[in-house]
Amino acid sequence: MAARPKADDPDAAFVAELIRHQRRLYLFIGSLLPNPSDIEDVFQQTCLALWKKRQQSLAADDFFAWACGFARNEALHALRSHRRSGQVCLPTDLVATLADEFVQDLATEADDRLTALADCLAKLQPPQRSLLQRCYQGAETIKAVAAELTLSPAAVTMRLQRIRHALAFCIEQTLQAAARPTAPRRQQP
Repeated sequence: MAARPKADDPDAAFVAELIRHQRRLYLFIGSLLPNPSDIEDVFQQTCLALWKKRQQSLAADDFFAWACGFARNEALHALRSHRRSGQVCLPTDLVATLADEFVQDLATEADDRLTALADCLAKLQPPQRSLLQRCYQGAETIKAVAAELTLSPAAVTMRLQRIRHALAFCIEQTLQAAARPTAPRRQQP
């Protein structure tokens, strides 16, 4: 397992976030531009712009949404350049609107997932919830928790994996249930 960057190393934290979101960011740019070489160029320009403003990323609530703002601007700049050179492309206002809607949808989806996660965590048995909190929120290592529970670290890891799978299933079920339209009730004659 790779070590997480120290909190006192903002450059390492920025790079870790960029790496974590690079594929999604690339796909976001790809949704705005039709030409693969333009997508690559805009991705590179976006990464450079993000690096120059990396200190601002520390204050961003959502790194991906913050990065998408930069990508949107770089994509619009590329489209304006193509238009000046006489190439046919989508109107920049349409692309800007699509990009804004995409980022808004992401924020809504993230809120829905967090709500579902909170509901699913509440449904866990207290020992499961406690194990999650000790291993993921506290300063305890899995090895220390395992020793206290008189289990092997592998057994604790397996329990955590089962809990994570159960949470993932619960979250997906909750989101699917929320997305299903409710059937109107039939009125009794």
